[in-house]
Amino acid sequence: MIERGNKDWRLMSRPRLDFTKETPRSSEFDDDYYSPEDGLAESTYVFIEGGDVINRMQTLQAGETLTIGELGLGTALNLALILQAWSEHGPAGARCHVITIEKHPLSRSQLRAASARWRSLSQEFSTICQRWPSPIPGCHRRAELIDGLTVDFWWEDVSDALGDLESYGNRWVNVWFLDGFTPSRNEAMWTKDVLRGVATLSCDAAHVATFTASSDVRRSLERVGFKVSKRPGFGRKRECLGGVLDLTQISNDEHIAPVRPTAWDQPACTEKPQQCLVLGAGLAGSHIARRLAERNCKVTVLERGTIGSGGSTQPQGVIYTRPSHKHSKLADFSLTAYEFSVDHHQRKFREGSLEEGIDGALSGYLQLASDEVLERLASAFDDEDSPLKVVSREAASSIAGIALTQGAQHYPSSGWLHPRAICTELLDHPNITVIEGLGDTTLRQGDDDQWFAIAATGDCVATGDTSVITTAWEAVEDAWLEWLPLQPIRGQTTLLPSQGVLKDLKCTVCHAGYTPPAKGNVHCIGATYGLNETSTEERAADHETNIQQLLSNVPSLDSAIGSERPAGQAAVRCATADYLPIAGPVPNETEFMTTYEQLRHDRKRLINKKQPNIKGLYVLTGLGSRGLTSAPLLSELLVSQMLDAPPPVTRYLHQAVSPARFLKRRLVKG
Repeated sequence: MIERGNKDWRLMSRPRLDFTKETPRSSEFDDDYYSPEDGLAESTYVFIEGGDVINRMQTLQAGETLTIGELGLGTALNLALILQAWSEHGPAGARCHVITIEKHPLSRSQLRAASARWRSLSQEFSTICQRWPSPIPGCHRRAELIDGLTVDFWWEDVSDALGDLESYGNRWVNVWFLDGFTPSRNEAMWTKDVLRGVATLSCDAAHVATFTASSDVRRSLERVGFKVSKRPGFGRKRECLGGVLDLTQISNDEHIAPVRPTAWDQPACTEKPQQCLVLGAGLAGSHIARRLAERNCKVTVLERGTIGSGGSTQPQGVIYTRPSHKHSKLADFSLTAYEFSVDHHQRKFREGSLEEGIDGALSGYLQLASDEVLERLASAFDDEDSPLKVVSREAASSIAGIALTQGAQHYPSSGWLHPRAICTELLDHPNITVIEGLGDTTLRQGDDDQWFAIAATGDCVATGDTSVITTAWEAVEDAWLEWLPLQPIRGQTTLLPSQGVLKDLKCTVCHAGYTPPAKGNVHCIGATYGLNETSTEERAADHETNIQQLLSNVPSLDSAIGSERPAGQAAVRCATADYLPIAGPVPNETEFMTTYEQLRHDRKRLINKKQPNIKGLYVLTGLGSRGLTSAPLLSELLVSQMLDAPPPVTRYLHQAVSPARFLKRRLVKG
């Protein structure tokens, strides 16, 4: 399992490519990325045909998923061929999930250069380039790269990525492409442990395809349960290997199961939801409802007030992140969630689901910072595809369109959004029913594991086999969650008319607060921070605080602040003591403490039992003021848990947001 601890932050290194002979060649491994004769034909023959990919796609039934794993993404040629095959052969209602691992990901410019010759795949490569992840280490999910097909880009060393996925103890993969450089030049991609990891993650009868005919590779695959056969190689290569996993042939001596961490974050009971109740129609509830609806689950959203109420009521918010020059769970989750959210919302604007200038604008944002902070980040995030650029005071002023007094971190892909509009768009789906104005609603679990939503009147308004609580700090009012350490935080924003210099603002400027470009000739600035306050009464003193905070950081806006009495609104957000959100199955508190009692005496003790959870009950809360950033990824993570599907994040981030982390800490601290 990957653990980064307090290590210095580093982006993934780029490969050194040699294009002198048209075919890209790795300078480090002294090997071609694909056949100089015809890389497209080679990949089609070795991997698409060798993995029986098209036949497997065509025989999928509605609701089934074909999962393809790849070791060595390289120039993404195999991925482009998978996209093309899925477009032509993917059945309606079925899905394809690709897990591809690469230690040295190409930059976007390298990818464009390497793919330029494949004109028959121009559309596929255009899609891949458009959604190519930044070189941040970890897993980067790109949901719906094309309809029905999702890709997890793992920017990691292959053994680390496989070990992290193995830690879940699930067999997900139906087809493997082993496409590292030649074994004699890149031994790390072909070790016995790597191939054991391939087998451990494979379903019974999984196919493996590779260009190599190495006898060492063949023997290692056979030891871990693959029935390996040879077939003619491509071009000048005499032979290549293929195989099919037979779980009955695995030798206990050869196939040693990896040591897995205690599964306190993994629910013992999961069933695919058919009918789900979601409490709350804010950002958290809207995102999880939409993700479930897209997986053909019938969802009933129960809202005490109206859509986008509570902490989602503010007219403008920012897709915001907080990087560091050191790795930590908070910094790593923040960046991973930011990347996912930006990709998600960019797709919504491209598709026309969101309207530019009305529902938001991805015009970027600037985070003002000291020279010391900027110097550290400039070193840690030095890459042409980095999500942030460190810019001088002069450059920041030019980007913002107004005079600034500090340099800044520039996030060109981000911007502001209208939270209520986001919620409304997400909930507009034929599988979603929204019931508003219910007042306080409680959940009851029946004897048959059904869940009942009981309105304030005492009437049952909806039933389901699964429930998700997304009611922010009020989630602790449910008896199953009263142990969660949630904190309400009152935040008031101030609305300023777009006048004077403010009219020139071209992107959001963040400091201790934030100031976005105008929406309808009004800027929503803020926000105050009132820990453990739940009043939503508008306060003149808070407007003054917001304005003074703005002017102390951006004094050039002084002339744009009129003398009229400001207006705005307050809302209550929800945070946790460690500032990380909460997403996951709800553990049974009493059984959890009993099951993992030995952690009191040895926090590293391995206990081979999954989390005793309350069947069918999940929670998604604690998003603080970062709901626009974290809700998309958290809902993706939650659905993956419900469906027992591959995770969209590394295991340590999975654990970092688990609600059970608080119970585990209670045990460890005695």
